[in-house]
Amino acid sequence: MMGPARRLLRRAAPEPLRLSVAALRRAWRDRLTGDASRMLGPDARRAPGDLNVALRIVQPIRKSVHWQGKLANLRLAAARLDGIIVEPDRLFSFWNILGRPSAANGFHIGRSIRADRLEANVGGGLCQISGLIYEMGLRAGMAIAERHPHTRDIYSEDARFTPLGLDATVVWGHKDLRLRNVLAEPIVFAFTVADDAIEGRILAPAPIVLAELAIDRRDDPSGHRRLVSVSRRFAAQSLQRVSQDEYLLAPESS
Repeated sequence: MMGPARRLLRRAAPEPLRLSVAALRRAWRDRLTGDASRMLGPDARRAPGDLNVALRIVQPIRKSVHWQGKLANLRLAAARLDGIIVEPDRLFSFWNILGRPSAANGFHIGRSIRADRLEANVGGGLCQISGLIYEMGLRAGMAIAERHPHTRDIYSEDARFTPLGLDATVVWGHKDLRLRNVLAEPIVFAFTVADDAIEGRILAPAPIVLAELAIDRRDDPSGHRRLVSVSRRFAAQSLQRVSQDEYLLAPESS
Protein backbone atom coordinates (compact mmCIF):
# COMPACT_ATOMS: atom_id res chain seq x y z
CA MET A 1 0.00 0.00 0.00
CA MET A 2 2.88 2.35 0.63
CA GLY A 3 3.92 2.27 -3.04
CA PRO A 4 0.61 3.59 -4.48
CA ALA A 5 0.23 6.08 -1.63
CA ARG A 6 3.71 7.43 -2.27
CA ARG A 7 2.95 7.82 -5.97
CA LEU A 8 -0.27 9.71 -5.20
CA LEU A 9 1.55 12.07 -2.87
CA ARG A 10 4.24 12.62 -5.48
CA ARG A 11 1.66 13.55 -8.13
CA ALA A 12 -0.11 15.92 -5.74
CA ALA A 13 3.07 17.76 -4.75
CA PRO A 14 4.05 20.90 -6.72
CA GLU A 15 6.68 20.24 -9.36
CA PRO A 16 9.39 22.45 -7.73
CA LEU A 17 9.00 20.42 -4.53
CA ARG A 18 9.18 17.12 -6.42
CA LEU A 19 12.36 18.22 -8.19
CA SER A 20 13.96 19.38 -4.94
CA VAL A 21 13.19 16.05 -3.26
CA ALA A 22 14.56 14.14 -6.25
CA ALA A 23 17.77 16.21 -6.18
CA LEU A 24 18.21 15.59 -2.45
CA ARG A 25 17.73 11.85 -2.91
CA ARG A 26 20.29 11.81 -5.72
CA ALA A 27 22.79 13.79 -3.63
CA TRP A 28 22.36 11.28 -0.80
CA ARG A 29 22.97 8.35 -3.17
CA ASP A 30 26.10 10.07 -4.50
CA ARG A 31 27.48 10.32 -0.97
CA LEU A 32 26.69 6.67 -0.26
CA THR A 33 28.34 5.43 -3.47
CA GLY A 34 31.35 7.73 -3.19
CA ASP A 35 30.53 9.52 -6.45
CA ALA A 36 30.22 12.84 -4.62
CA SER A 37 33.93 12.80 -3.74
CA ARG A 38 34.92 12.08 -7.37
CA MET A 39 32.54 14.58 -8.94
CA LEU A 40 33.75 17.86 -10.42
CA GLY A 41 32.41 21.16 -9.21
CA PRO A 42 31.97 24.38 -11.22
CA ASP A 43 35.39 25.60 -10.03
CA ALA A 44 37.26 22.76 -11.82
CA ARG A 45 38.76 25.08 -14.42
CA ARG A 46 41.51 24.55 -16.95
CA ALA A 47 45.02 24.48 -15.55
CA PRO A 48 47.71 26.67 -17.16
CA GLY A 49 49.84 25.08 -19.86
CA ASP A 50 49.82 24.17 -23.52
CA LEU A 51 46.84 22.14 -24.67
CA ASN A 52 46.10 20.68 -28.09
CA VAL A 53 42.72 20.36 -29.76
CA ALA A 54 42.09 16.61 -29.77
CA LEU A 55 38.51 16.73 -31.05
CA ARG A 56 36.17 19.30 -32.60
CA ILE A 57 32.44 18.84 -33.32
CA VAL A 58 30.17 21.53 -34.80
CA GLN A 59 26.37 21.32 -34.75
CA PRO A 60 23.81 23.69 -36.29
CA ILE A 61 21.38 25.51 -34.01
CA ARG A 62 18.01 25.31 -35.76
CA LYS A 63 15.49 28.12 -35.43
CA SER A 64 12.20 26.93 -33.99
CA VAL A 65 9.65 27.92 -31.37
CA HIS A 66 11.40 29.54 -28.37
CA TRP A 67 14.64 29.59 -30.35
CA GLN A 68 15.93 32.74 -28.63
CA GLY A 69 15.41 31.18 -25.20
CA LYS A 70 17.23 28.04 -26.28
CA LEU A 71 20.11 30.10 -27.65
CA ALA A 72 20.38 32.04 -24.38
CA ASN A 73 20.40 28.75 -22.44
CA LEU A 74 23.09 27.27 -24.67
CA ARG A 75 25.27 30.35 -24.26
CA LEU A 76 24.88 30.31 -20.49
CA ALA A 77 25.65 26.58 -20.31
CA ALA A 78 28.63 26.91 -22.66
CA ALA A 79 30.08 29.72 -20.52
CA ARG A 80 29.83 27.58 -17.38
CA LEU A 81 31.18 24.44 -19.05
CA ASP A 82 33.96 26.08 -21.04
CA GLY A 83 37.36 25.31 -19.55
CA ILE A 84 36.17 22.54 -17.22
CA ILE A 85 39.07 20.14 -16.69
CA VAL A 86 38.38 16.46 -16.05
CA GLU A 87 41.38 14.86 -14.38
CA PRO A 88 41.94 11.07 -14.63
CA ASP A 89 39.34 9.07 -12.68
CA ARG A 90 37.24 12.17 -11.97
CA LEU A 91 33.51 12.24 -12.70
CA PHE A 92 31.90 14.92 -14.86
CA SER A 93 28.26 15.67 -13.99
CA PHE A 94 26.29 18.02 -16.25
CA TRP A 95 24.02 19.30 -13.48
CA ASN A 96 26.74 19.57 -10.86
CA ILE A 97 28.46 22.13 -13.11
CA LEU A 98 25.39 24.03 -14.33
CA GLY A 99 23.20 24.01 -11.25
CA ARG A 100 19.42 24.04 -11.22
CA PRO A 101 17.88 25.31 -14.50
CA SER A 102 15.79 28.08 -12.97
CA ALA A 103 15.12 31.71 -13.85
CA ALA A 104 16.95 32.70 -10.67
CA ASN A 105 19.99 30.80 -11.99
CA GLY A 106 19.89 32.75 -15.26
CA PHE A 107 18.04 30.32 -17.52
CA HIS A 108 15.30 31.19 -20.03
CA ILE A 109 12.22 29.48 -21.42
CA GLY A 110 13.07 27.14 -24.29
CA ARG A 111 11.57 24.15 -26.05
CA SER A 112 11.95 20.70 -24.50
CA ILE A 113 10.45 17.21 -24.69
CA ARG A 114 8.76 16.06 -21.50
CA ALA A 115 6.52 13.01 -21.12
CA ASP A 116 6.72 12.50 -24.89
CA ARG A 117 5.36 16.00 -25.55
CA LEU A 118 6.92 19.24 -26.76
CA GLU A 119 6.70 21.87 -24.02
CA ALA A 120 8.13 25.25 -23.12
CA ASN A 121 10.19 25.12 -19.92
CA VAL A 122 12.85 27.15 -18.19
CA GLY A 123 16.15 25.64 -19.32
CA GLY A 124 14.64 24.16 -22.49
CA GLY A 125 17.12 23.37 -25.25
CA LEU A 126 19.98 22.32 -22.98
CA CYS A 127 19.78 18.78 -24.33
CA GLN A 128 21.63 19.95 -27.43
CA ILE A 129 24.79 20.73 -25.45
CA SER A 130 24.40 17.66 -23.22
CA GLY A 131 24.11 15.52 -26.36
CA LEU A 132 27.17 17.23 -27.83
CA ILE A 133 29.15 16.46 -24.67
CA TYR A 134 27.96 12.85 -24.79
CA GLU A 135 29.27 12.42 -28.35
CA MET A 136 32.53 14.14 -27.42
CA GLY A 137 32.97 11.82 -24.46
CA LEU A 138 32.23 8.73 -26.55
CA ARG A 139 34.72 9.68 -29.23
CA ALA A 140 37.40 10.61 -26.69
CA GLY A 141 37.13 7.27 -24.90
CA MET A 142 35.48 8.41 -21.68
CA ALA A 143 33.41 5.93 -19.67
CA ILE A 144 29.68 6.65 -19.70
CA ALA A 145 28.49 6.60 -16.09
CA GLU A 146 24.98 7.92 -16.85
CA ARG A 147 23.16 8.88 -20.01
CA HIS A 148 19.48 8.93 -20.99
CA PRO A 149 18.09 8.98 -24.55
CA HIS A 150 15.00 10.94 -25.49
CA THR A 151 11.82 8.91 -25.56
CA ARG A 152 10.55 10.29 -28.89
CA ASP A 153 12.18 11.08 -32.22
CA ILE A 154 10.60 14.38 -33.27
CA TYR A 155 13.00 15.34 -36.07
CA SER A 156 13.05 14.71 -39.79
CA GLU A 157 16.49 13.95 -41.23
CA ASP A 158 16.98 17.44 -42.67
CA ALA A 159 16.10 19.07 -39.32
CA ARG A 160 18.25 16.82 -37.13
CA PHE A 161 21.28 18.47 -35.47
CA THR A 162 22.86 15.32 -34.06
CA PRO A 163 22.59 11.67 -35.14
CA LEU A 164 19.82 9.77 -33.42
CA GLY A 165 21.41 7.58 -30.74
CA LEU A 166 23.93 10.25 -29.74
CA ASP A 167 21.35 12.35 -27.90
CA ALA A 168 21.40 12.77 -24.12
CA THR A 169 18.36 14.24 -22.42
CA VAL A 170 18.80 15.87 -19.01
CA VAL A 171 16.17 16.58 -16.33
CA TRP A 172 17.39 18.26 -13.16
CA GLY A 173 16.96 15.99 -10.16
CA HIS A 174 16.14 12.94 -12.28
CA LYS A 175 18.33 12.54 -15.36
CA ASP A 176 21.97 13.60 -15.57
CA LEU A 177 24.81 13.14 -18.03
CA ARG A 178 27.88 11.74 -16.28
CA LEU A 179 31.23 10.85 -17.83
CA ARG A 180 34.32 9.45 -16.14
CA ASN A 181 37.81 10.14 -17.45
CA VAL A 182 39.49 6.74 -17.78
CA LEU A 183 42.40 8.17 -19.78
CA ALA A 184 45.89 8.69 -18.39
CA GLU A 185 45.76 12.43 -19.16
CA PRO A 186 43.36 15.19 -18.14
CA ILE A 187 40.95 16.51 -20.75
CA VAL A 188 39.35 19.94 -21.00
CA PHE A 189 35.95 20.84 -22.49
CA ALA A 190 35.73 24.03 -24.56
CA PHE A 191 32.70 25.57 -26.29
CA THR A 192 31.81 28.37 -28.68
CA VAL A 193 28.21 29.37 -29.43
CA ALA A 194 27.20 31.49 -32.43
CA ASP A 195 23.66 32.41 -33.52
CA ASP A 196 23.45 29.41 -35.84
CA ALA A 197 25.98 26.87 -34.54
CA ILE A 198 27.59 25.44 -31.45
CA GLU A 199 31.13 24.07 -31.41
CA GLY A 200 32.48 21.68 -28.81
CA ARG A 201 36.16 20.88 -28.42
CA ILE A 202 38.20 18.55 -26.28
CA LEU A 203 41.64 19.85 -25.36
CA ALA A 204 44.42 17.70 -23.96
CA PRO A 205 48.15 17.98 -23.17
CA ALA A 206 48.86 14.87 -25.30
CA PRO A 207 47.25 13.29 -28.38
CA ILE A 208 44.14 11.19 -27.79
CA VAL A 209 43.23 8.09 -29.79
CA LEU A 210 39.70 8.86 -30.96
CA ALA A 211 37.02 6.21 -31.32
CA GLU A 212 35.07 5.35 -34.43
CA LEU A 213 31.31 5.26 -33.87
CA ALA A 214 28.91 2.98 -35.73
CA ILE A 215 25.16 3.64 -35.60
CA ASP A 216 22.62 1.02 -36.60
CA ARG A 217 19.04 2.21 -36.98
CA ARG A 218 15.89 0.33 -37.92
CA ASP A 219 12.14 0.81 -37.56
CA ASP A 220 9.99 -1.93 -36.15
CA PRO A 221 7.28 -3.42 -38.41
CA SER A 222 4.54 -1.37 -36.74
CA GLY A 223 6.15 1.86 -37.92
CA HIS A 224 5.70 3.42 -34.48
CA ARG A 225 9.12 2.79 -32.97
CA ARG A 226 12.72 3.29 -34.04
CA LEU A 227 15.49 1.10 -32.64
CA VAL A 228 19.01 2.54 -32.56
CA SER A 229 22.21 0.89 -31.36
CA VAL A 230 25.55 2.68 -31.09
CA SER A 231 28.93 0.92 -30.98
CA ARG A 232 32.48 2.23 -30.82
CA ARG A 233 35.97 0.94 -31.42
CA PHE A 234 39.51 2.20 -31.11
CA ALA A 235 42.11 1.50 -33.79
CA ALA A 236 42.05 -2.20 -34.72
CA GLN A 237 39.82 -3.28 -31.84
CA SER A 238 36.42 -4.82 -32.43
CA LEU A 239 33.21 -2.83 -32.11
CA GLN A 240 31.75 -2.65 -28.60
CA ARG A 241 28.10 -1.70 -28.15
CA VAL A 242 27.61 1.28 -25.86
CA SER A 243 23.85 1.83 -26.16
CA GLN A 244 20.64 0.37 -27.54
CA ASP A 245 17.69 2.75 -27.48
CA GLU A 246 14.07 2.71 -28.55
CA TYR A 247 12.28 5.89 -29.68
CA LEU A 248 8.64 6.57 -30.34
CA LEU A 249 8.17 8.03 -33.80
CA ALA A 250 6.55 11.38 -34.48
CA PRO A 251 4.78 11.49 -37.86
CA GLU A 252 7.21 14.05 -39.28
CA SER A 253 10.30 12.02 -38.29
CA SER A 254 9.50 8.94 -40.36
